[in-house]
Amino acid sequence: MKKIIAGLLVAASMLTFGCSGRNAEFGVVDMKQVETEAPVVKNTKEDVTKQMSDLKAQMDKDMEGKNGEEAAKIAEDYGAKAKLIQSEAQNKLKASLDTALNQVAKEKNLGAIMIKEAVPQGGTDVTKEVIAKMQ
Repeated sequence: MKKIIAGLLVAASMLTFGCSGRNAEFGVVDMKQVETEAPVVKNTKEDVTKQMSDLKAQMDKDMEGKNGEEAAKIAEDYGAKAKLIQSEAQNKLKASLDTALNQVAKEKNLGAIMIKEAVPQGGTDVTKEVIAKMQ
């Protein structure tokens, strides 16, 4: 999930930065700090963990007395449900991050916001502002 969020952030930043001119001010965000401090990330992880636990319990119940093809079909169905849960969580986090980044960039008049680890130097650190705006 971290790699997906980071990749999307880089792609969005590059696109925004490329379209706004070479001398535009830019911000940087520490994604590790966002992941550890943003309440929406913690809440989403807790929700996913609970949903996965509930899903596993239901699958175990449905698998009782089943074997072979029947068990494989049940496992496949539950695998698809698990992927859907993860996908929805990633979409929720991406939407929250995108909204926060756009709001902070607009408020601070920044041409782009990039991942801090990917920028050798410079940029305005907007990590705390992004965390505060993520919902």
